[in-house]
Parts: sequence; C-alpha cells; structure tokens
Amino acid sequence: LHVKAARILGKFLLSKETNLRSLALDTMCHLTASGTMEAVAHVRSHQETVVLALRDRDMSVRRRALDLLYSMCTPGNARGIVAELLQYLPTAEAGLREDVVVRVAILAERYAGDRTWYVDTVVQLL
Repeated sequence: LHVKAARILGKFLLSKETNLRSLALDTMCHLTASGTMEAVAHVRSHQETVVLALRDRDMSVRRRALDLLYSMCTPGNARGIVAELLQYLPTAEAGLREDVVVRVAILAERYAGDRTWYVDTVVQLL
C-alpha cells in the first residue's frame, strides 16, 4: 500500500495544482519517516523532481521540498542533495535560507565520508 501511495504521489509532484504538489511533498516526507523500505526507495526515485520543486513559485512547496530532500537523504545520495542545496542557497529567500544552511550543515556532518568533502561543504556555507 505504501508503494502504491508513493507512485501516486510521484504523479502529484508534476501537477499544475500547487495544493497537490504541496500535499505530495508533505505526504512523501511522512512516508520516508514511517514507510516500508520499498516505499522509501520509490520516494527517493523522485529526487530530481523534488529538487526542481525548490524553485517552485510557491513558498510552501519550496519549504516542503527542502524538508523532503532532508528526510530522503542517505549515505548514497547525500553528496548530490547537499550539492543541489548549495546551488539553491544563493537564490533562496531570506525566510528559507537559514533552514537550508542548517540542513546542509547537519547533512554534511552526518554523511561526511571524508574530511575534505565536509570541510569544503562547510566553507561553502560561510
């Protein structure tokens, strides 16, 4: 059931309706926290679409996209997500910028495979 829900939510991410996109991102965030491994993997398969949602015209969609990227992060995709968030940071509005910085710092510390990457990431935050 979780996998089926993740598939349907993936389609909602592409909707022109802001409320549907927001609902999909929020529900996917809940799925990553409490869903089955298979459902979580399916949510992670939408990473590129979620990254695009960071540039949505609606602030609530951008915030939920940030929340979902943070919650879907694993050792395997952490560098990619952190790179996307760092690229987004200069264009993020002030209300979201602080959250992006905090999330990047946490992810960099949590998934630091090597010290060089961690230091480079933290320096970029400064």
